Amino acid sequence: MSAGRIPQAFIDEVLLRTDIVDLIDARVKLKRAGKNYAACCPFHQEKSPSFTVNREKQFYYCFGCGASGNALSFLIEHDRLEFIDGLKQLAGHAGMSLPETREAGGSQRDSQQPLFDALDAAAQYFEQQLRQAPARERAVSYLKKRGVTGAIAKHFRLGYAPPGWDNLLQDLGKDPVAHERLLQAGLLIRNEQRNSVYDAMRDRVIFPIRDFRGRVIAFGGRVLNDDKPKYLNSPESPVFHKGQELYGLYEARQSGKLTRLLVVEGYMDVVALAQNGIQEAVATLGTATSTTHIERLFRVVSEVVFCFDGDNAGRRAAWRALENALPALKDGVSARFLFLPDGEDPDSLVRREGPELFRARIDADAVPLTEQLFKHLSEDLSLTSLEGRSKLANEALPLLALVPESLFKTLLLQRLSELTELSVEVIEKQLSQRAAQKAAQQQQAAADSAQYNAPSNGTRASNTQPGHDSTAANPHDEPYWAQMPDDDADAMHWHQHEDHEPQAQPKFGQRKGFSRDAKFSRGDGKPTLSQRRERTQPPPLRSLSAQTIRLMLQAPALASSWPEDLLLTLDDPESGVLHALLNDLKLDPERSLAALLGSWHGTPEGDALAAIAAEAWLLTPSDPEVEARHLTYRLRLRALELEADRLNKQLQLTLDRNTLQALTDIKRQHAELQRQAANESTT
Repeated sequence: MSAGRIPQAFIDEVLLRTDIVDLIDARVKLKRAGKNYAACCPFHQEKSPSFTVNREKQFYYCFGCGASGNALSFLIEHDRLEFIDGLKQLAGHAGMSLPETREAGGSQRDSQQPLFDALDAAAQYFEQQLRQAPARERAVSYLKKRGVTGAIAKHFRLGYAPPGWDNLLQDLGKDPVAHERLLQAGLLIRNEQRNSVYDAMRDRVIFPIRDFRGRVIAFGGRVLNDDKPKYLNSPESPVFHKGQELYGLYEARQSGKLTRLLVVEGYMDVVALAQNGIQEAVATLGTATSTTHIERLFRVVSEVVFCFDGDNAGRRAAWRALENALPALKDGVSARFLFLPDGEDPDSLVRREGPELFRARIDADAVPLTEQLFKHLSEDLSLTSLEGRSKLANEALPLLALVPESLFKTLLLQRLSELTELSVEVIEKQLSQRAAQKAAQQQQAAADSAQYNAPSNGTRASNTQPGHDSTAANPHDEPYWAQMPDDDADAMHWHQHEDHEPQAQPKFGQRKGFSRDAKFSRGDGKPTLSQRRERTQPPPLRSLSAQTIRLMLQAPALASSWPEDLLLTLDDPESGVLHALLNDLKLDPERSLAALLGSWHGTPEGDALAAIAAEAWLLTPSDPEVEARHLTYRLRLRALELEADRLNKQLQLTLDRNTLQALTDIKRQHAELQRQAANESTT
């Protein structure tokens, strides 16, 4: 059962019956702070409270690490639960039971369920072929040679794609709808040049990839001969994102209570270890272990062991995993690295020495992340020299900056201090200076690109074009149409597509009436909470879509009357979220922020909405109607600019008089709209 298959009304009702303050207070002691509640953040180590909970909006936000969400997301993150488990728990406390899964064709059925059905049908087909296909003996022989029993093959739903170009196509792909689903899943491939379709997997042992609920979302296939590539993975699809998924995680969770997870390199390593009783192994899907992978693992267990070959390639992979692990490290979790003897992989080693010795090897030989970090950085350095210690510090500091504030980070700094003979205070000062320098560079870059602070006459301050070097003196570097004489030229300074906040906008977290320094000021000479937040605060909302989303969260009633034509001009990353949000609010204008976040939890759209909401819930516009008018002006200006760009390109190609006239009209409209916007801002 997924969020998409549970009636949204049920999720809304659960959140309505749940008080976020009571929920969090039972896990983290909250103190009243005005209309909000505050505590030290449970998601990172800190001495001064930066974690804030708002009962009215049923929302939490941490100014230190940026964690945010509703009651459901807090429970999931804090208690390390999957979505469905968190919802069950909240529902139980509210005296409610999760509804049964809807039948196919229900109005609220998961929109991706037909794709899941097609993938499961393909998995059943491959399983059947492993038992019945004429050529199956080659696959069976390979699996037996690797020590795989029928029970383990069934546990992992292993299968076989027989030789031939259209076996799956003929069996499952004759129906037009099923045909499209298989194409969407990447199981069929269309050759546009030949106007033909063929099977993606041929003569391969098949490894179904399952999500945390056990649904098949993709496949991996291993060749039985010397063909290349040796392993073939399904492409990205609406239900499969290989940078987020781990092979074997579902199966590992079915084995009972886990205390640690072992990250290995391949499908067969996972299967072979399970065959030998080591059921806590998972594998990435042809990609380096990402921060997303590691964060997901730490939600399940507190210890992760990375197992790599002992050769150069294995050590390079280990270093990439270590770098990506740093942002996910926090108090209470640990990462270690196990390097196998040359010529061995987990599959061969566990079959040679047995599971008990393999487990003992993990316990005895796995190197803590801290040790591996400084061992790698210290290679080829002489720490007896000033130059060597200086180089170590310079290479370590950018990496340590990735680690969230915690006791673990403090210990890392102390270890660096021991190796370099620099004091912890000096190291912390260097980190602060680097962070401040980076923040200043980002702020300067934002200021350089911000174009919305128009002069009082309504003109733009810059005529910079996308991709145009404003320092160039050559007039031919200007767009062709910008050099044309026009009566409105003085009022028509064109600029980069406007998608930035006005510079005059107060900084995030510094709104009138919200003073944190008075509450959390320090007298020890160290940066105040406000100063630390200033370095870690998220960048201002830059896209017009993000700004519109924020406005809709603050004034959802505006959604029903928002002009549809304005949305056609948006092509920024948040435009899809905006479309979905407007649709939801038009159907239910009274829907709470908590309910919206609950319905989208666990999706990229939900993450984007939560990030914007984290800023929106603190920032209440003095007049949403006025802000809406300003946004519409900017959107219409953007539309005119895009149209002018299009006409300019056409003009350069054709030198057509009609196009020239149309472009001139666009310029005049743009200038007039600028004047209206300027007048609006002064009234």
